[in-house]
Amino acid sequence: MLSKLLIGLLGPALKVLVGKVLDEFCDWLFERLREILRRRRAASLDKAEARAAQADERARRAGTPDEAREQEAVARVWREVAEMFRQENEALKAELEGVRRSADCQAQQTVAALPLEAGRRPTVDAKAGSKP
Repeated sequence: MLSKLLIGLLGPALKVLVGKVLDEFCDWLFERLREILRRRRAASLDKAEARAAQADERARRAGTPDEAREQEAVARVWREVAEMFRQENEALKAELEGVRRSADCQAQQTVAALPLEAGRRPTVDAKAGSKP
């Protein structure tokens, strides 16, 4: 009887607390992932842009028109690579945001399913075969 009363009184507050903890953890985790990806993408993009600039410089210093055309083509390829990195970066950013939203939704559903109300019994999770 006392346990049901305590669950009835504390259960909703515990759900809110667990929900906030999960939200903050998810925010922290995805912010770290975003930062890691941002650094790696920036390094790749910077490298491609630097190689394009180097090829442009070699084209300006070329001794023959053929060598200049060749280096201009190399620079064009590196600029295309840099653009592909930019596009891939945007796609990864959008995908990560979708995963974050999905994780937030899943966390909210998990918290909502916690048996922390008076008179509510734990349910068996059909997927895992365990209690939530």
